Amino acid sequence: MGKGVVMSVICLLAISFFIASCVPVSEYYICKDGTRVRNAEECYTPMAPEPKEEVKQPEPAPEPAPEPVVKEISPAAQVYFDNNAKVTSLQYSYVESPQSLPEDIYYTTKDKMKIELKVRAVYAGNEYYDTVYLDLVKNTATAYCEYRDRSVCKDRDKAYSVDFDKYFRPTPWDWIDRITKADLTGKSKIFASRNAVEMNIEVDGLSGTMFVDSFFGIPLQITYLSKNYEFRDIVMNEVKSTQLEHQFSQ
Repeated sequence: MGKGVVMSVICLLAISFFIASCVPVSEYYICKDGTRVRNAEECYTPMAPEPKEEVKQPEPAPEPAPEPVVKEISPAAQVYFDNNAKVTSLQYSYVESPQSLPEDIYYTTKDKMKIELKVRAVYAGNEYYDTVYLDLVKNTATAYCEYRDRSVCKDRDKAYSVDFDKYFRPTPWDWIDRITKADLTGKSKIFASRNAVEMNIEVDGLSGTMFVDSFFGIPLQITYLSKNYEFRDIVMNEVKSTQLEHQFSQ
């Protein structure tokens, strides 16, 4: 090969390198999703979801306070009701008619009650109870078999949890609290040697009559909603605290 040819080739190569050096090199950016772009700003960026505006629920309007019950007790009737403030305990037999209940005997204060059942109740199988103690504050009831015959009450100290509502009956005090209207009728009646005055009463907007012990101011008989409620053989202020709690065997 001639010297001239060699020089020509060298010149061509030099020109090629010069031209190549003048062409800009393309640079690419690899996005997170694998696509190639010339500028990182061209990468697709998913739009963040717009924050949901918290919808505040309106606060419930406060319930209106119950309107106070305005009692309409005549001054003459109130004189008798004031007398029951000196009564701290009661003992009585309770009868409700026309759906008459057994004459169970009740011993009660305003927070405790004991009921001696006229008919012994079956708890389960051959287990019985004949006495129920009520907590009038907690609304609980506990029963025992207290009859002294061991053939009937094998364990006199065994407690049975029973239904409070099954045994609770409103006391004379409860009836007085429920009355919203009362006035004397001018009539009176004797209940087992106790003189009682008759009153027209209203409970929950409905009328009835009540005979109230003229000395202690305690209801002895109430007629209301076609039913008769009677507290018989009532005794005031003679119930002992030991009578309102089960006495465990020594």
